[in-house]
Amino acid sequence: MYVNINMVAMDGGWKSTATGLSSYRSLRHHHNVNTMRQSRSFMDQHRSELHHSNWRMGKVLKESGPRIFQIETTINTDTFPAPFEFLSKREWEWGAKERATYLATTKALNRTPVKLARKIFHSIESPHQMTSIQCGEVEAVHKITTENVWKQQLVEVKGQTDILTMGIPFISPYNVHSIMNPILVACMGLGYYFNMYKGKPLVREGGVVIMTHPTYPDFHPVHHPSYIDFFEQVLADTTDPAVIEAKYEKQFAEDEWYKHLYRTGYAYHGVHPFYMWYWASHAMAHLGRTIVVGGDPRAVRRLGFTPASTMSDAFEIAQDVVGPSPTVTHLHTPPLMVADVS
Repeated sequence: MYVNINMVAMDGGWKSTATGLSSYRSLRHHHNVNTMRQSRSFMDQHRSELHHSNWRMGKVLKESGPRIFQIETTINTDTFPAPFEFLSKREWEWGAKERATYLATTKALNRTPVKLARKIFHSIESPHQMTSIQCGEVEAVHKITTENVWKQQLVEVKGQTDILTMGIPFISPYNVHSIMNPILVACMGLGYYFNMYKGKPLVREGGVVIMTHPTYPDFHPVHHPSYIDFFEQVLADTTDPAVIEAKYEKQFAEDEWYKHLYRTGYAYHGVHPFYMWYWASHAMAHLGRTIVVGGDPRAVRRLGFTPASTMSDAFEIAQDVVGPSPTVTHLHTPPLMVADVS
């Protein structure tokens, strides 16, 4: 019996079992650079090589494996409780009270030590409510679940843009009650947000993504030990996902100390930062440049991105790539949405 919360269309189906319950020996056949680069996008099952691979594995499970009873659920996009619910609105919809709350919150956070700010962020609980439950055979269940997710999240967008801007949050799927380290920032922006599309990416090939995030060079030594070495050793050598995969993956995946920490403590597997990096590989191949506004310059450069102090500086840098009169699209999250780009 497999129970899943399908927050996005990528979740659920055979990806639940073929990815969620598998070992490294199985994962490495679809969590690799080639598969990730051929997935257009992770949110569109029928154009995702990752999902094609998982569905092939699902066929094997269905023919010769244990019977699986799948329970999939969907939730609404009510992300923030009062008084922070204004963060889910478009800024021009804010009233006087909401603008005052924003200004007060911003000024308070600017004076708050980073560790305390993280603690405050992680103490906020979303008032999500369930919108549907589907139970039964894996593929039949997932078809209905995906339709329900699309109804809620799909937004029609006409044409691609030269510059895509996005604000990266304090949290990702892999740092709950932990630290959003630079590798997770890259994965969240270029792995998840970039792939929040169906049809075509929001930004054209050769375009620019501008992300905003402080990108502190901070890591949680208990949760992300191999991330530290990946950042300091691997990315210091190269940021090319294919080179990283060929040169370093096996070493990290089979490292006995990383395996010990994974099995006996609270650490992610030694290979985990590699998968986060591969997750962004489609965007890396697609984009002309990635700029991070407000990020630690050393950390941003280690990622292979370009640091900028302000949004104005970022647009000026971007013009070297896309020209003097670019089109600009902003991906506003929350709430979670998927762009259906025509």
